[in-house]
Amino acid sequence: MVYSHSFEQLEIQNKPKRFKTNPRNQFPLLKLPRVVLLECIENLDVLEIILFSLISKRAKTIAKLVHWSPLDIHLGTECGPQIVLKCYTDPDNEWVIEYNEDREPSEYPYFDSEETDLTVLHYLFLNDNGNAIEDSKQMTAHICEVFRSPISGIDLCEESEIEWIIKFQPTLRNVWIWDDAITSVETLDHTFKNLKVTNYFYLESVSTVEKFQYKEPIPARFLSIRNSYWLTLPSILNGTNSCVRLQDSKLTPKDINTLLKKWQMGLKLRTLEYLEIKSFTPLDVESFTNEALKDLVWTNGDENDGRPTNVEIDDDSTYTLPEVQTVKNLIRNDGMIGSIFEVFEDDNMELCFSFQVWSKQI
Repeated sequence: MVYSHSFEQLEIQNKPKRFKTNPRNQFPLLKLPRVVLLECIENLDVLEIILFSLISKRAKTIAKLVHWSPLDIHLGTECGPQIVLKCYTDPDNEWVIEYNEDREPSEYPYFDSEETDLTVLHYLFLNDNGNAIEDSKQMTAHICEVFRSPISGIDLCEESEIEWIIKFQPTLRNVWIWDDAITSVETLDHTFKNLKVTNYFYLESVSTVEKFQYKEPIPARFLSIRNSYWLTLPSILNGTNSCVRLQDSKLTPKDINTLLKKWQMGLKLRTLEYLEIKSFTPLDVESFTNEALKDLVWTNGDENDGRPTNVEIDDDSTYTLPEVQTVKNLIRNDGMIGSIFEVFEDDNMELCFSFQVWSKQI
């Protein structure tokens, strides 16, 4: 049997007679009684279920009758369009559908596997016939329908992909938007207003020569922005983010001073756990620190005071905080501690300011 090379035609077909066909592949599966058929397909693995459901509309209907365990679906772009599938009830295995053009068209699809320290990766390779992005979108919609599972995370590399996911599923847990995917201020504003990210939101550079500022909050628990010169103080103060990491920021030491005072008074940033701001500034480290801490009352803390060393991103990953020997602690009326890390220059000659919120365990 062979599979065709685009999603629209991806179905099991009869092989030409010149190919030797394994008799086991000719078993009339769809002619079995429904109860027996359902029992058979319940024992297929994830990739086999997907291929079975693509045989025909009837096969898809039958596949949907089984109550599958929910899938964690991530759309990636490591080597072209890629669909990564995980099952919460089977953490030792992952399934990957990848589009490439490494072989002759007649050799697709083909399978492969790879064992890592933590899991076994099972690959289904489909031919990239020049329309892989659209094919992967349709394949994703099909998988979501069969397994009754939403997309949990997505890498976005083109503006058209942003528009597609807003229409298909506007609420996602994790989103990565890479360089040049957003090419205008209008698209950026449209994305923030129409794409709801509940956990992790990463944004690289906005590809526009237009100078602009963004003052609205960006809803996401963990917000990370590279080349964040356009993000302003009100956006952070009025947000509900738990973690914020900004690179190439234009926020000043005076802005940071305002953030710290508002936090300590309990007026803003009630959900903040960690704030990291990297910026290019003409100030030296001492001047930057003095201005950021102006009129604040703080005490010295050290690495052994029980302060956590990482921040949870989600169930599977954490962000390890910078290692420092001493911190300056602010105390809020509710007992929460805000630790100000030593300001330092990183490898890119940016000054790095870090602020962590935590409480001592009783």
